Amino acid sequence: MIAQGLVLTVVGMTVVFLFLTLLVILMNVLSTVVIRYFPEPVVKVAESSGSKDAEIAAVIAAVKAYIS
Repeated sequence: MIAQGLVLTVVGMTVVFLFLTLLVILMNVLSTVVIRYFPEPVVKVAESSGSKDAEIAAVIAAVKAYIS
C-alpha cells in the first residue's frame, strides 16, 4: 500500500514538473515570436525649447494638493 502511494506521488510530481517545464518553454518561444514579428513602435519625443519651470511648479502644486 505504501509502495503504491509512493509510485502515485512520484508519477504525479513528474507529470506536474514536465507540464511546468513545457509551459516555460512555450512562454519563451511565444515571447520570442511576438518580439520578432510585432515590435513596439519607436516613439520620438520632441524636446521642449522653453524652461521647465512651469512643469516643476505644476508638480509641486500637485504634490501640495495631494498632501493637504
